[in-house]
Amino acid sequence: MKLSIIEEAIRRYGTPLYLFNGEDIISKFNILKGSLPDSFEILYSMKANPLLGICQLIKKAGSKAEVASIGEMHVALTAGYKSNDIVFTSPGKTTEEIEYAIDRNIYCINVESMQEAVLINEIANTKSRKVDIAIRINPHFNCIETDIKMGGVATQFGIDQSQVGLVFQALEKLVNLNIIGIHVYVGTQILNAGDIVKNTNEIIKLAIELSDKYEFSLKFIDLGGGFGIPYFAEESNLDMNILKHGMDELWSRYKSRLTDTRIAVESGRFLTADSGTYITKILYSKECKGKKYLVCDGGYSQHPAASFLGRYNKNRFPIRTLHENSIKENVTVVGPSCTPIDILGKDITIAKAQPGEYLLVDKSGAYGLTNSPTSFLSHSSAAEVFCYRDSLHLLRRRSTLNDLLSKQYGLDIIRMEDDLYK
Repeated sequence: MKLSIIEEAIRRYGTPLYLFNGEDIISKFNILKGSLPDSFEILYSMKANPLLGICQLIKKAGSKAEVASIGEMHVALTAGYKSNDIVFTSPGKTTEEIEYAIDRNIYCINVESMQEAVLINEIANTKSRKVDIAIRINPHFNCIETDIKMGGVATQFGIDQSQVGLVFQALEKLVNLNIIGIHVYVGTQILNAGDIVKNTNEIIKLAIELSDKYEFSLKFIDLGGGFGIPYFAEESNLDMNILKHGMDELWSRYKSRLTDTRIAVESGRFLTADSGTYITKILYSKECKGKKYLVCDGGYSQHPAASFLGRYNKNRFPIRTLHENSIKENVTVVGPSCTPIDILGKDITIAKAQPGEYLLVDKSGAYGLTNSPTSFLSHSSAAEVFCYRDSLHLLRRRSTLNDLLSKQYGLDIIRMEDDLYK
């Protein structure tokens, strides 16, 4: 993104600030789409960045949606996704969320436990409906190398493959459910394309085996996703040529068997992470016991993944100054919060910077503000701004002092005083 555009965004909207590059998101979608068989659909995993404007852009590019809450369903529908293009996945769906999904004819609910299936059946019965579901399975296999595994190991996600037989027997009695598919998601942030191909092969094999054994029509396979991006120097980009070649070869073996099956992958981080930059202003610089600190107006309460609350090694997101120079120095970048965990970058080397300069945290387009403890210390939330073809668009304004109190209710202390101080 041009320096002048970043400077203009700062001038208009202040800091801290999230700035998203729309062209990068569209490019990433097209790259991923071009690396998959033509019939495969991409479900945008809205948890990565559920901003309405971002969802509208990715929907326009051609995606479907994977949602994990009633809020995300509402945003997806508002963004223009059709009910038939929305899949609902969550290990802890509430009665309210299930009712909302059924009432709005969401394409498929990915069921993660037998108790959940019973609840969906009960709700569907009260509405005289038959609901399409896919069974999310935590498989015996795990063909990926990643630190973030959600299948093939003990997790809260899905139904253990060892229990699948008993589950299918029990599901026969739930007459308001219609099993249409299988969902498997083994992990995220995968950077080895060969692993993704191997994992995809195992999921498709499992789905076909279960369909044949338990005699249900296999209309839908949710392959999960996990397409990663490199955050750190020692990591490499996912090789999309290897991915394309492997997926095409794999699909040539299964295409005839799955002609009438809807095949989907999920992606959130791959589509959005590189598009975003978190911008914070240096307020003060100080030295303490031989170390230099840059104190900024933004920190972990708005970008926890870059600080410590994310899944990555602490303090290793790429950070740079807005105006680069040849003089480098070792610093620790911290936020304004009254806690020692508010560290954006520990012992990092960047261009020498003074108070008033701005720091840019790259790769911040996924799991940013909506993944943050924004109420801590009652700081205002960051503005979120979208750039497309050098034009800036405000997607979410900075919160105000009125916003801070808008959902709160005070006490009538005068009336209570006698009882409080007896």
